[in-house]
Amino acid sequence: MTVSPSTPAPTQNDQHSLFDWMRLLGVAVLWGTAFILLKIAVTEIPPTTLVMGRLWIGAIALLIWMSIRGQKLPPLWPKPDVRWLWFAILGFTGATAPFALVSWGQQSLDSALVGILMAIMPLTTAALAHVFVPGEAMTLRKFSGFLLGLAGVALLMGPSALQDLGGPASVAQLAVILGAIFYAVQAVLVRNLPTTRPSVAAAGLLICAAMMITPFGIYTALSMDMPSPKALLSLLALGLGSTGLGGIVLMMIIRDNGPSFLSLSNYIMPLIAVLVGLAFGEKLGLTVWVGFAVILAGLALARQKNKSI
Repeated sequence: MTVSPSTPAPTQNDQHSLFDWMRLLGVAVLWGTAFILLKIAVTEIPPTTLVMGRLWIGAIALLIWMSIRGQKLPPLWPKPDVRWLWFAILGFTGATAPFALVSWGQQSLDSALVGILMAIMPLTTAALAHVFVPGEAMTLRKFSGFLLGLAGVALLMGPSALQDLGGPASVAQLAVILGAIFYAVQAVLVRNLPTTRPSVAAAGLLICAAMMITPFGIYTALSMDMPSPKALLSLLALGLGSTGLGGIVLMMIIRDNGPSFLSLSNYIMPLIAVLVGLAFGEKLGLTVWVGFAVILAGLALARQKNKSI
């Protein structure tokens, strides 16, 4: 989940403490390991039920965190706070839709490949920001990085995807890519969120996202068998880890270091997803490694600053 609430930007500098880097690594690990947990859980739990579970677990965890810190959600009665509309929009684009798409795609894809495909998110964010965010013009360097990233995705999908459009593998990969695009849409929309405490924004959007998926989650849960302890533990880890704790750490990083520093996690997270996938016996061919390298090169190129272009 990518959230960047409209809180006053902290004073930025190029010096970050060891604690800052440890938190960045921590959130990258939480997100990078989420894909193997999804792979384990989705074999026994339908995608919509899985998403419902992790969202409610994450939302409850954040509500507990807010209670400890003495924070409250915006009022819903007698006059609903306008921020709830934003929470609903951001919850759908940043949680409900991408969680469901990625979970569905992971039914037939290795977790390592999903983690790599998700690296297109920051590249798509740069492209959307060029159109919708003042002051975020697409420079030649950014555009070149975006094209390079797309070339990497094309390598990952391979020429067989063009020959088998509509086939299970290509559709699953496209679902994951669409999920990454939803994350990018949220990253652009969230800039317009009225001033809100980071933990309150995260809790509010998770609650809205959970409510949206719950009817579908309950429907699919009625026809499933009782999951194994392994699948249930994976679901619990997803809710408490990448969704709940990950959201809290993410907010801390944005508050103390800003979203630019947080975006460095996009280099680390796919690598962690690959390493974890390999540790669980997944195998990646040469094409996947080349595509991975091309995507990271595109991301690096898009992030480089150049005043002349």
